Amino acid sequence: MWILVLLVGFMLDTGTAPAAEHVRARGVWVTRWDFKNAGDVARIFKNVKELGATQVFFQVRGNATVCYPSRIEPWAWELTGITPATLGKDPGWDPLAVAIEEAAKNHVELHAWMNVFPGWRGVEPIPKGFKHPWADKRSWFMVDHRGVLMRPTGTFYTFMSPGHPAVREYLASVFGEIAQLYPALDGIHLDYVRYPGNRELGSFRDFSYDEASVAAFQKIHKKKPLPDMDEWRAFKREQVTETIRAIRNAIRLASPIMRLSATCFAEIHSATAEKGQDPRVWLREDLVDWVTPMAYKRSQGELKTLLNNWNSWFDEKALRRMSIGLNADFNNADEVRRQLEYIDAQNYGGVIEFAYASLFVNHQPNAKAGKVQEIWREQMVQEKLLKPATQAPAASSR
Repeated sequence: MWILVLLVGFMLDTGTAPAAEHVRARGVWVTRWDFKNAGDVARIFKNVKELGATQVFFQVRGNATVCYPSRIEPWAWELTGITPATLGKDPGWDPLAVAIEEAAKNHVELHAWMNVFPGWRGVEPIPKGFKHPWADKRSWFMVDHRGVLMRPTGTFYTFMSPGHPAVREYLASVFGEIAQLYPALDGIHLDYVRYPGNRELGSFRDFSYDEASVAAFQKIHKKKPLPDMDEWRAFKREQVTETIRAIRNAIRLASPIMRLSATCFAEIHSATAEKGQDPRVWLREDLVDWVTPMAYKRSQGELKTLLNNWNSWFDEKALRRMSIGLNADFNNADEVRRQLEYIDAQNYGGVIEFAYASLFVNHQPNAKAGKVQEIWREQMVQEKLLKPATQAPAASSR
């Protein structure tokens, strides 16, 4: 039986209060494969409330397809089928509108989780008749250092290029639209806001040498880009940053108070040298309200080593603007608890668990969910948001 906990919505603390006193964000990522109907969404929010979460990151954009009615992009096929044959089919309900209602009912923050650069996934083509970037804007997509177009696979995406001005304009319109359509959202959460890793698709491939990006680089540096060139790596970081800036500006026009967050790789070299991510700049220029380094490790020791390196990159104030991403799918229940205990002892703004389906099977909590609930309830007691319960049963591990 679940412990029913009272949740309080809040913003990540960016002030100077002692670590023991500030309220930590406790979030769960919910993927677009986790819901098929309004009943699923209701169960998800009830479960994360009982888990002790204060934030839900609800995925509504995968690969230029969306889980809400848009004038710009088609309905995601995951809502109505198992293949892209149902791309654009209206499911007859609005998942994001339902999520907003359930978030308010359960007193949790709702952040629309959106993949940024992925433009298609899978070997099946776009069904005929659909206006979609992968169908009619191939020049927008990434090209490797050999001049080969990045194509989607059965398990991975093809990416649109951050260095293409039309891509930034297009993405700004997508993010501006959702902020305008759903002003009740607490925030928008950016994922895949990056280039692919050099070996993410197997053999070495450095991206993106599309015509627009190469022309822009050559105009500045008067030479061709090369994979190990410092100027090229800096250029790629600038393209991602400028895309985030365009998205931020579009959101602010629609809703000045809507928050923006972004995931990034927690391995510093991987983030900056390969994937074009510069979270220090994002925070310093207030392009995002907080960042979520994806610290996906299989032991507390590995996690500690990774985050010690990460911490050396930032000052204490910046660390308070971070919600650490952990992957419950990687670990057993005891290790899930150990990693949460380590994060709890640090001075970060919060933590996000990947993902809902790793904690709940057919919407029933597993042993990992029980461990998460234990830690998060302890945090709430420490924060004086909940009085200590006596003889309260632990979460079930069905």
